[in-house]
Amino acid sequence: MVEKTALIIVDIQNDFCEGGSLAVPDSLKAIHQVNQIRQNNHFDIVVVTKDYHPANHISFAANHPGEKPFTNLILPNGKVQELWPHHCVQGTTGADLHKDLVTLPSDKIILKGQDANIDSYSGFGSEGENTGLLQYLKEQQVSTVYCAGLAYDFCVGSTAIDSAKNGFKTYIVEDGTGSISEETVKNMNKRFEEFGDKIVKINSDQI
Repeated sequence: MVEKTALIIVDIQNDFCEGGSLAVPDSLKAIHQVNQIRQNNHFDIVVVTKDYHPANHISFAANHPGEKPFTNLILPNGKVQELWPHHCVQGTTGADLHKDLVTLPSDKIILKGQDANIDSYSGFGSEGENTGLLQYLKEQQVSTVYCAGLAYDFCVGSTAIDSAKNGFKTYIVEDGTGSISEETVKNMNKRFEEFGDKIVKINSDQI
């Protein structure tokens, strides 16, 4: 069987870019680098994920009276929910892909976070939300996944972890990402440690 590669471009949307409601530092630099990665390498499959929330989504601080963004809330089921400003709301320009991102009609668009009561950082979804990404990669006989986009310490990292869990050879192209804070980067890197060489961090010149 011929091994196929997939590039997963995570959440390069207006609200996560400069001027957006939840802007990631170095987002424009990451977009440029992702475009270069596409131009300089061949991938059999390109997947583009999008956060796509209803306005009443559980992760929005404004939907929890008295709560503020960038804090944690204990839900009635005991789970910890990170709270954010409204972002990537369905039907808004904030949810649109950034105009500078190069996309093609052949790209597979994957939407996540569409259920108001479920938060999914990973492009693969989460317990209770199936985005269809895993099925698509299997149908396309993909064996190796490269992850880039926004943000390294949340959605890119979570997507890479689920990729490794599902048996794909997984690479994070670090210079094709942006991150929110040093602390959350450290936390994500700790999560990577349990996967050993199943998740490999590289730069774009190592693809």
